[in-house]
Amino acid sequence: MLLNLKIQNVAIIDKLEVEFKEGFNVLTGETGAGKSIVIDSVLLLVGARANKDIIRSGEERALVEGVFLVDSNKDKIAELLEEAGVSQEEDDTLIISREITKSGRSYSRVNGKIVPLSFLDKIGALLVDILGQHEHQFLLDPSQHLFILDNFGDEEFKALKKRFKQLLEEYRSVVKEKTSLFKDEREKEQMIDLLRYQIQEIESANLSEEEEQQLIERRNILMNYEKLFNAVNSSYKILYEGNGGFSVLDNLHKVVKNLETAFSIDGKLKGLKEKLENILYETEDAALQLRDYLGAIDFNQKALEEIEERLNHINFLKRKYGPTISHILSFKEEKEKELNKILHFEERQKELEEKEAKLWEEINKMGSKIHEKRKTLASHIEEEINKVLKELNMPNASFKVDITKEESPNENGFDRVEFLISTNIGEPLKPLSKIASGGELSRIMLALKTILASSDGIPTLIFDEVDTGISGKTAQLVAEKMAYLSRRHQLICVTHLPQIACMADAHYFISKISKGDRTYIKLTELDYEGRIKELARIMGGEKITSTILEHAKELLEMASKFKNSL
Repeated sequence: MLLNLKIQNVAIIDKLEVEFKEGFNVLTGETGAGKSIVIDSVLLLVGARANKDIIRSGEERALVEGVFLVDSNKDKIAELLEEAGVSQEEDDTLIISREITKSGRSYSRVNGKIVPLSFLDKIGALLVDILGQHEHQFLLDPSQHLFILDNFGDEEFKALKKRFKQLLEEYRSVVKEKTSLFKDEREKEQMIDLLRYQIQEIESANLSEEEEQQLIERRNILMNYEKLFNAVNSSYKILYEGNGGFSVLDNLHKVVKNLETAFSIDGKLKGLKEKLENILYETEDAALQLRDYLGAIDFNQKALEEIEERLNHINFLKRKYGPTISHILSFKEEKEKELNKILHFEERQKELEEKEAKLWEEINKMGSKIHEKRKTLASHIEEEINKVLKELNMPNASFKVDITKEESPNENGFDRVEFLISTNIGEPLKPLSKIASGGELSRIMLALKTILASSDGIPTLIFDEVDTGISGKTAQLVAEKMAYLSRRHQLICVTHLPQIACMADAHYFISKISKGDRTYIKLTELDYEGRIKELARIMGGEKITSTILEHAKELLEMASKFKNSL
């Protein structure tokens, strides 16, 4: 659940901090006071897009930080954190922050580590579910109904969908390969000729991955033969023959002979004598190796020309078939496979047709299983939603999940899903967009959330002014349903209805204050007396009479009794 929220320089908020409680948290205040900015700030923490326009006028950056307690979906969250390399806190808290700068850059952090925005979206889906006015549009879009329905599925259902998707991808791959096989004999023969030519051209070059480097090294030696010969020959003469005087070896022989004499006088020189003897032997060996090297190297103009010709041919093949010899050889392997497929065209075609038929049969079977599962899910949801709608003062409503099986599948199966409703007796079932009013949509969405919340494990539900279009008895029933939900989830709700506000376990009042030429937002957690005054303000506006105050007090007492009965 969301324990703490800090907001800095977002819209008209300069600095604001709020500690949310377990249960039902309510935000109230005058229109335009900044209540929805608080909800929008939470949205930023769970992956919503943002731009520099949200930064408070005159400031360089906006910052939102939230502290979440991971009290459900622990394994899924731990897996996501491990994948992203984010360390976990011992107290099961997550600190998520979002910074938006004047340059338009956005920085997202989880427990201090910078993460991509897409990661906030993934982890946010396990922490918070937000129900606002935008959700109404989501509910009116039939293309989203299948996903809403599937959210109610268990792990077995999800495994079926995953397997169906794999089968469909495999089937499409087979169909693609099958359609790519040649139907025209002339085209087929032309491709065979081309592939054989390419393979033969590479094979005849007799390439090896080490050859090019060896040729370059050999070419370098031949091109610098004179310089190389002079350097090695000079070194050999200095070591073995001397250069107008004694050679290095002659001088070393003298040094060793002198040390033999010295060693016979002072035995302490034994180690030094032996070391210099070893140097003498190694120098003699090095001189002999230089002599052998000189005898082996030979400048050959023809050899250099052959190397240049070979390297030119390799470069020619690289321009045609790949940037390296390794790529050229891989290209040849691929073309050999292609040629083999074409040469065994009839066999492959038959094989693909058999595979296609088998996969299509499996897809149909799996699609039927998913269809039946969806029908079972739909039946359960219809029953539960109709039950909740009656509790929300829609006694004559009939909610129906219409599932139509189509001929062509997509990755979700063969089904097309659309939610239908009849709100009055005798009226036919019609799409939500044709019948439902704003208030009815709020109740339908609340019913969906009520059912879904019991299975998805999301700890925090946020309701942003979902009381649109309801009042009176309906408002009371909605309030009671939300109070019931708050016993299993943390609820954060922006509302204008006293019936909902009185159910709060924690009530926060947001107001605007002007100082000089700037506007500031103030958030206050209300005590009992403060709640009575705020409820009276919601009910009576500017004129607050003693009667309204008594009515507000009575609302709080009734709400307390109802919550105690849950």
